[in-house]
Amino acid sequence: MATDTQRPDAGRTPPRRRRPRRMGIAARAVQNGVRRLFGRLPLPEEDREPIDFSAPSVPYYDDLARRFHLAQIILYLVLFVLVVTAVLSSRERITYANLYYLVKDINAASHIAEDAANRLDYPASVTTPAFVRYRGGLVVVGSQEVTVLSGSGRQTLTAQVNYATPAADASEKYFITYGRGENSFSVFNAFTQIHSEETEFPVYGAAVADDGSFILLTRSADYTSRVMFYDRDCSVRASYYLTGYALSVAVSPSGDFAAVTSVEEADGKFRSKINIFRMSGGIANETVTVENALAGVCGFAAADRVAVAFPDRLTVLRTDGSVQAEIPLEDGTPTLCAISAGRIAILMQKSKNTGNYAVKVFDKNGKSVYNRDVAPDAEPTAIAFGGNVLYIRAGSYLYRFSGDGRAVTSTRISRDMLAILPDSDSSLLVCGSAFASRYYTRDFSDS
Repeated sequence: MATDTQRPDAGRTPPRRRRPRRMGIAARAVQNGVRRLFGRLPLPEEDREPIDFSAPSVPYYDDLARRFHLAQIILYLVLFVLVVTAVLSSRERITYANLYYLVKDINAASHIAEDAANRLDYPASVTTPAFVRYRGGLVVVGSQEVTVLSGSGRQTLTAQVNYATPAADASEKYFITYGRGENSFSVFNAFTQIHSEETEFPVYGAAVADDGSFILLTRSADYTSRVMFYDRDCSVRASYYLTGYALSVAVSPSGDFAAVTSVEEADGKFRSKINIFRMSGGIANETVTVENALAGVCGFAAADRVAVAFPDRLTVLRTDGSVQAEIPLEDGTPTLCAISAGRIAILMQKSKNTGNYAVKVFDKNGKSVYNRDVAPDAEPTAIAFGGNVLYIRAGSYLYRFSGDGRAVTSTRISRDMLAILPDSDSSLLVCGSAFASRYYTRDFSDS
């Protein structure tokens, strides 16, 4: 008796075959070109005799060489097109001056890498000069001359100026000089003076960024203060007017943000304003108003953090104007403030009768790093960061606080010295009227 055998998959719908994805015309053209260029070459048949490599030429390798030669030509053409495109898109930047500065900048790199000198000499000034650290060396702005020295003490630039009260600010590549309360300023790079201008009204402050853009604090016929924004080509980009008196200005190293503090009087009371400007794209402004307070120095503790010192508090703001931290300063009177990348220091006088001081150091977000009492031999006159190390100048002594504040060392210096400029956490320059001396960690001893 015959029986039908039923298949296991009988009655089921056969699976649908997935249709291959269709390639676009451009994709197929590229694929075919690659196949033709690097596709499989016709190899000799296996039953033929082995290839005689001593022969003058072998068809297989001749064909392979021709294909790679064609690929080489194509790559050279692509490189040529890219170079031409780059030149055409940046032709306004390809000038004799820029090429000249490129060569000079390569030469200046060797100056920075030279061994640091222990003494840097410069011309004496009729008035008290201004000092700024610049490219591992020093800029000295006197009443009649600007002098730039490399770290090895080599004089790399001099320029004639005329300032009664010299002042300066520097970034990694540029520096700006002006007379405080006077009507002129100049902008320099490492090799020459690139811009000089006479202003209608006095200049009270300036800050320069790494890209060459800079900001001036001045005033106008109708406003107490005027903030002037210059682009990297030294052209006025915009102006912002303030009804109060501008006190300080700071710009982030990249030039993306700037901060200005000002104060105005209302009903017999002080009102402070902190303006944070966003420079990228169109200039935008965030304003923070603090009633019954007198704002002091401001600075960037990070690319997106602005620190402002008040007589009774330290405020850390984000660049959008929101408050990151506000720290009361209740156990003394703030006398000095230093703001650097990642650190903020406040020196507070605890008692005028005893001369005791408190050193308060915070990180970029306003979190306390350390709080240490100190009793210097004289009234402190300068405070500055070198990395995470804090230096304080008081009379004929220079104090060095370690990064965590636990170790305090000191060394003696001349009372005639005018400024301290830390290079790093291991060295700093102490500047006088005619020369600067370099001090290292080994020169400090326990207090």
